Amino acid sequence: MLKLIFKNALTIALLATLAITSCDKVTDVVPEETAEQFVDQALYTLQDEGNLGRHGCYELVFPVTVALPDSTTATADSYEELAEIFRTWKEDNPGMTGRPRFVFPIEVINRDGELITVENGFQLRRLRRECIRNWFMNHGPNGHHAQCQPCFKLVFPVTIEFPDGTTAEAENRMELKMLIREWKMDNPGVPGRPHLVFPLQVEMTEDGTIVTVNNREELKELRESCE
Repeated sequence: MLKLIFKNALTIALLATLAITSCDKVTDVVPEETAEQFVDQALYTLQDEGNLGRHGCYELVFPVTVALPDSTTATADSYEELAEIFRTWKEDNPGMTGRPRFVFPIEVINRDGELITVENGFQLRRLRRECIRNWFMNHGPNGHHAQCQPCFKLVFPVTIEFPDGTTAEAENRMELKMLIREWKMDNPGVPGRPHLVFPLQVEMTEDGTIVTVNNREELKELRESCE
């Protein structure tokens, strides 16, 4: 009887050891995230956080600065530059985990042509909730690099009107961002948002055609045609 019990116990112990060894082997063969997978996931995460890009409600105003998982930062003038930054970083840091994040503030343009300064992640997530589109809920990050391009690019110079009725002309994207931030610093607590002055011109990212946009309704229609 004792021999039988001992034999059964030995068998159970052996099976447990085999199971643990088997689990270890499965863990050992889990593939490491490739640089392209990292790029897809990073771009997807940034856009999903605020419903940005052609599938969301807001266009990101470049240049933007991002913080990488090792706490270094980099500035990009386009989504393609972001992708290259992420790819290079992953190739140089294959074993590190984590995702890039925006360095705030950032600026976005909504469907009405309003220029919104986003001061932190909470404000970005609040904008996301105000957007009724749910494309990101129904799509994952795989292949997102090819999906992340903006609907259009502003053709500069552009004129912006501030809530106090004053206007200013921006010759490029950086100047646009600086004008908005300077006005906010000089007018703390003033309600309202700066907005683009119509008519304006945009370059469609699909084919490079130049389109004249005469009012907010045409801007909304243009956005919808990209989705």
